Amino acid sequence: MTVREALGRLIKGVHADLGDYRTLRELLDVQFEAALKHRSAVISDIAERISALTAQLEKRRAERVALAKVLVGKQSNVTISAVSARLPANARPAFDEWWQSLEKLVQECKRLNQRNCDLLMNQHEILQRVLQADGGGTYAPA
Repeated sequence: MTVREALGRLIKGVHADLGDYRTLRELLDVQFEAALKHRSAVISDIAERISALTAQLEKRRAERVALAKVLVGKQSNVTISAVSARLPANARPAFDEWWQSLEKLVQECKRLNQRNCDLLMNQHEILQRVLQADGGGTYAPA
């Protein structure tokens, strides 16, 4: 693979990730709303879609690491700055902006995912307390 081909694939992957992280952000918001309303079928459907999307994102991330190693050498700590330095000067600002946008989207999705996890875990904990803490009074047979 030539340097030009590797750069092209890397840029194409970053651009695809930008779109997919925006989609992930939307799915995480839908998941949160479904969890608030206890819509288990919607939660399950969204979880499957999130899983498929994150698998694709991980695949592109692994490819990006491999492409970066092709571009800057096989050293162990390949940085995006080193990759950016390999770009033509006129393409660097756009790439750097895309990368910063991607990093922000990743952080936002992590935050939203944690929010959703916290909500679902709290709901589960409350349900467990309601079902087990009564000592037999509320849900005891008549």
